[in-house]
Amino acid sequence: MAKISISLPDELLTYIDQKVENRSALIESLLQQWQQQQEDEALAVACALVDELELGWGSEWQNAAITDWEASGL
Repeated sequence: MAKISISLPDELLTYIDQKVENRSALIESLLQQWQQQQEDEALAVACALVDELELGWGSEWQNAAITDWEASGL
């Protein structure tokens, strides 16, 4: 696993340390959530484009994609 360094204001670092035991785990978790959100948004855009192009998606496939998108919380 690679290591990185970030700089945070003292107040934010103090706040983080009061709320969690492992600040590195918090940052890793936040980045993973951000990555998943980016992927979900890209999938939603792709689905919308396919829908606009009317490439033959049946209503069943379209409803499944919409349900997945809604479940993602976007």
